[in-house]
Amino acid sequence: MDRLSDYIQGERVVRELRRHAPEALEQLARDLEQPLSPPLEKAVARSLDDHRVADFRSSEVLMPAMMTTFAVDPAAIAEEELAGLEATCNRCSEVGRCWQAMRAFSEAEACRGFCPNAEAFMGRGDREA
Repeated sequence: MDRLSDYIQGERVVRELRRHAPEALEQLARDLEQPLSPPLEKAVARSLDDHRVADFRSSEVLMPAMMTTFAVDPAAIAEEELAGLEATCNRCSEVGRCWQAMRAFSEAEACRGFCPNAEAFMGRGDREA
């Protein structure tokens, strides 16, 4: 029963934010360090997966964090290649999973299994993935 009430609580908060304070929900999604209850974090991740957070762009929030995870310097990537990586990031179907991984400061090895840009990032960083 606790799981159901946790689920409902997280979804209720996200739904209220989406309806009455969408800018607060977007700000919450953009802040990878904001402490959240597990049910709320899961609800935000589901909303990101479903593209229900207005104006959230993975390439603006998650890709820089992922590049840090892989120790990649964005300045070392050609502008047109970077644009391609951003487009791939924005089309990713694992946004919620990535968001949770970046919040948890997951290691590059853990991200390799779901990040569509992982192969491009590997070998470009200061540390081995």
